[in-house]
Parts: sequence; C-alpha cells; structure tokens
Amino acid sequence: METRNQLKSFFTDHWKYLAVSTACKLHIFDHLIEAKTVEQLSVELTLNEDKLSLLLNALHNADFLDKKGNHYIANTLSVFLVESNPESLKYACLNWSEEHLTAWQNLDFSIKSGKSSFENIYGTPFFEYLNKNPEKLHAYHKAMYEYAKDDYKKLPDVIDFSMYKSVMDVGGSYGAVLEIIQNDNPSLECTLFDLEDVLKNVSIPKIHKVSGNFFDKIPEKSEAIILSRILHDWNDNKATIILKNCFKALPINGTLYIIENCGDKIDVDLSLLSLNMTAMCESYERTSRDYITLSKKTGFHFVGDITLNALQTVLIFKK
Repeated sequence: METRNQLKSFFTDHWKYLAVSTACKLHIFDHLIEAKTVEQLSVELTLNEDKLSLLLNALHNADFLDKKGNHYIANTLSVFLVESNPESLKYACLNWSEEHLTAWQNLDFSIKSGKSSFENIYGTPFFEYLNKNPEKLHAYHKAMYEYAKDDYKKLPDVIDFSMYKSVMDVGGSYGAVLEIIQNDNPSLECTLFDLEDVLKNVSIPKIHKVSGNFFDKIPEKSEAIILSRILHDWNDNKATIILKNCFKALPINGTLYIIENCGDKIDVDLSLLSLNMTAMCESYERTSRDYITLSKKTGFHFVGDITLNALQTVLIFKK
C-alpha cells in the first residue's frame, strides 16, 4: 500500500514546481524580501486575497516561504528566486513552466514521429519562435545566463586562455562565458557573437559585440572559438553548418572548444535531457564520439578533452 501511495503522490509532484513558478511570474518572492501579510501583498500586487492566501500557504508548506504569525517572508531557498539577487535563478525557474511544459505534455507526438512536439504545436521551430517574441527571447537568455554562471565558473581553471590574444564565444547569449574568462584574463580580446536582438541586452563591459547568424557566416576575428551548449540545440545537418562556419572563421592552428554534456564522459543518464531536446528542437544529447565525428567531417583535428564539471566536458579541436 505504501508503494501505491507513493505513486499517487508522484502524479501531482509537478504542482509544487508550478506553484513556485507562478510565484516567480507574479514577482511574489521579490516582494517578500520583507515580511508581509496576505492582505498587504494582495494590495501591492493587485491579486485576489483568498487565492493568494492559498498560494502562500502552499509555498510555506513546500518550504519556499517562512511564516511568522500572519506574515510571510522569503527564506534561504526562495531568496534565489528574487531577481535582484546576483545569484538569482528566477528566469531559470520560469523557463521550464511555459512552452517547455507544453511540449512535454505532447511528448507522445515526438516519440511516435521523432519530430519536435514544440514545432508541431506552435507551427514554427523553437528558436524562430523566440526571435519573433522579444519578451520570450529575453526571458530565455536570462535563464541561460543564470545557468551559465554556474556551469562555466571553473572554465579558466581548466583552460589557459592567456595563450591567446583573442577569443570569440559563438552564440554566446548574454555573455556569461566571456565574463568569466575576462575576469581571469583582463587583457584578452573577447568577442561575443550572436543575433542583434540578443546583443542589445548585453551590458558586460570591455567585450566586442558582433551581430550575425552562425548559419550564415562567423567573422574571422579570433584565434579561438567557443561553442558552449550550442550544438546540442540542433540536428546533425544544422550542427554541421555551424561547425563549417567555425572552421572558416578560424586561422590555421586556431582552436575550437566545444562544451557539451557528453553521455560517455559522465556518470549521469541523459535520457530525460535528450527527450527535452527532441521535444523542443528535434535534437538530442550526444556522446563525445558524436561531436568528434561531426567536427572531423568539417575539417577539424581532435586534440583531447577536459572534464569541466559533473555534466559538461570540453572537447578541444584544431584547424
């Protein structure tokens, strides 16, 4: 009976996450840096007091809020969902509760067809959809920036970027990778290459911002190129185009760093991540061998790999 009860609880576990995500969407944690009553918060945010009371109690019971008398306040967990926190994960939380959730609710389409359930629902590929919706585009890149600050913080410890005069992050979003590298190598010439609508929201000082599309052409500006969690977003044909353009952009002996979750290099099963990539982008999480094969076909020579963290591996190639 205990196992059966566990199963019944499992069916509704997502309610907790969606309650937290809703609180992020309504900016509730941002407004509970100081303790407030339900009445005070409902007036501040123009919310239904009775339903807000239910949400705050649910968040308290899920350990996302502390309660003192009739006052609620953000705690050591939910403080990371406050936007002003330098280590905020607010947009990362929001990222999984909207279009991603809808795509997963239609995962059976992807399992049957091998195609993107997102594209089937919305009638356009995921990244084209983002590019047509500025608010969605900004929220997505904010989420990726929040993840990247954690994922790549040890990159300068495993790669000596001082050997280069210049480095370019291709498809680098809001520039977290270059921000980390430049803090360790202030004299390094850093170039961030991404779409114009992405770059206009980047405020990191002392980096060059160059707009363009990596499917068209990548500028010949740097001795080294970084592709951090880019190729996994694309099927083999499109990933090959990106790699070919990187090859053209690099000088002879130039270096390409591919940073990805490589299933054969880690002790983590990537099946769920691969299902997410299938549902969203009709792609998948590859092995290091897959990336090496793709890169060699475009002319690169594989040099070696370095473990970055429990998930990511840095694959190193030369032109």
